[in-house]
Amino acid sequence: MTSDAVHEVIGQRPDAEASAFLVRLTGPDGTRTFCSGTADLDTGAPLHAGQHFRIGGVTKTFLAVAVLSLVAEGRIELDEPVERRLPGLLPATVTVRSLLDHTSGLVDESDVRYNDTAWFLRHRFDTFTPDQLLARARSRPLTFPTGTRQQITRANYVALGMLVEQVTGRSYAEVIRDRVLRPVGLDHTYLPGDSPELPAPFVRGYDDGVDVTRHSPSLHGAAGEMVSTVADLDRFLCALTAGDLLSSDIVREMYRVPDVPYAKGGRAFCGAGLDSVTLPGDVTVWGMVGVVHGYLAGIVVGATPERRLVYLICPTRRGELRAPPIVARLLRSAFCVIPSSPNS
Repeated sequence: MTSDAVHEVIGQRPDAEASAFLVRLTGPDGTRTFCSGTADLDTGAPLHAGQHFRIGGVTKTFLAVAVLSLVAEGRIELDEPVERRLPGLLPATVTVRSLLDHTSGLVDESDVRYNDTAWFLRHRFDTFTPDQLLARARSRPLTFPTGTRQQITRANYVALGMLVEQVTGRSYAEVIRDRVLRPVGLDHTYLPGDSPELPAPFVRGYDDGVDVTRHSPSLHGAAGEMVSTVADLDRFLCALTAGDLLSSDIVREMYRVPDVPYAKGGRAFCGAGLDSVTLPGDVTVWGMVGVVHGYLAGIVVGATPERRLVYLICPTRRGELRAPPIVARLLRSAFCVIPSSPNS
């Protein structure tokens, strides 16, 4: 891992691909932050490490930690049916574990709302309840028998948010604050609920030429509503991998990938709140990527906790974007020892 290699990747960012690129890289030699682009296309305001942004699906890792902390206390069992706590919400086969590792079989709703820019622009200030977010998944049969395949869907973590609230009698936001944010001192990480505002200073996000920074995070709910900074995300990742939030036996659940196929091809790669990626040289890293309109954020840790990467990309268009090629180059530069070449 070299800082120079990461800096080179960021320098290759074409202006048409993203309006902002912010990276925090931590390794044995310390921590460095890299910026490219602008925080505001209208004013040309510069990027800096302290700015807030939407982290989208990285919220799932925070929620998974909260759920597993309740498992550690014996208040939730991983293999219990969700219907035991929330009768009638989901099919009887769906367990807590299957929600955490995306083997529930609930319908993948990513083609509705989340990837439809025109729909999002019309409805971005609407308020959505968890029941509304789950409506499509509940109205359709399971796409496969629970536990036999894996398919990422936000519905899994929306349901987990509802489960946390039923078990604790408090909002999932309060539970995450008390069990994750406050113990680690994440003072710049927020669960905004249905407020469209971001705390200053922040990085603006755009989609198809429209400033979509302000929108109701209730559309994402427990699966993606949070706001943070690169420093806070790095501190969270450090605390998680160091065992400061969960005991080692519970943390192992986050790295346990079920031995099943992924529904859209290949093998399963999702654990309970952490996903695995195999890089060139058979290097495996773990983390989570979060995609919402205007923002693509990620947290990644290597084989040892001191090797960590946090990144923000503000793509110019959401569309079907999941992991642009520049993310793959960034991961390779941060975690792999490979020769540098113009096409790497």
